[in-house]
Amino acid sequence: MTTLNKLLAIVLLLGLLLTLSSCQSAAKKPDRSGLAPEVAKYSEEPTISLYRCESGQVENLKLEQYLKGVVAGEIGPKFPMEALKAQAIIARTNTLALLEYENGTRGKHNTDASDDHTEFQAYDEKAVNDSISKAVAETRGQVMLNNGKFIYALFHSASNGQTASIEEGFPKLADKAPYLVPVPTDGISRAPEKYQAWTVRVPRSTVKEIMGPEAGNLDDIQITQTGPSGRVLTVKAGQATINGAELREKIGFDKLYSTQISKIEAQGNDIVFTGTGWGHGVGMDQWGACLMAEQGKTAREIIEHYYPQARISRIYQ
Repeated sequence: MTTLNKLLAIVLLLGLLLTLSSCQSAAKKPDRSGLAPEVAKYSEEPTISLYRCESGQVENLKLEQYLKGVVAGEIGPKFPMEALKAQAIIARTNTLALLEYENGTRGKHNTDASDDHTEFQAYDEKAVNDSISKAVAETRGQVMLNNGKFIYALFHSASNGQTASIEEGFPKLADKAPYLVPVPTDGISRAPEKYQAWTVRVPRSTVKEIMGPEAGNLDDIQITQTGPSGRVLTVKAGQATINGAELREKIGFDKLYSTQISKIEAQGNDIVFTGTGWGHGVGMDQWGACLMAEQGKTAREIIEHYYPQARISRIYQ
């Protein structure tokens, strides 16, 4: 064998060894140390049952397949890849958290999940495209954990300046999710114009019914307390006080866009709210994630920014 042939043989052998080493590394199981039992049990991809509200039928889907429809329903196919990947990690985390900590939709439909966003998560398999499929595939098995447990990975559409504390945006989960803390964000600059600054008129009679007879005629309605991000915590009228998030929920999430409200006043037959933003404000700001992705940030960097007290862990291959 000539010297040249020997060198070629050595190069080929080294290449083979490197390939085998890479395959072995890829085949290594995810690190499962420190996982809570409800997390550790997902050593393999689960199958979930999905109730289809329109047809009443039940579908059994592999989790990763189901997540494509969730990402499509929750953020849509047009966002940058790294924002889609962040949303995929959120969707996977939320699915398993809702199954483990809230019993999914078993009490209502005897299934793990439904395609109604008010019951579980949004789901739109018809909007799935190659980008969404890639985002789900590239984050396969990745979830967010805090102290080894699934987090409630809340998210919203757009915030102006800062995301909300859990007490501001989702007080019902305050005891369960103290790790959801406010962080700076600039999603409002990329959000649709109608959510950047808005004025919403709600019939005085509607607000009076919500706040009760102790609210009087509502002429003196005012913001009495705000939270760390400036969102409304309490509103007072007459002798009645109501939580800001509760008031928004009862008026309607699609009518009162957020609790980032700068002014509330009575005008004729209406109560007029002036504000900014879209959604409850907790967790990832989707338009902020879009902006970060456009600036070259990765999905991991986006997640670490909006969920600083969580860590990403791959729980199955």
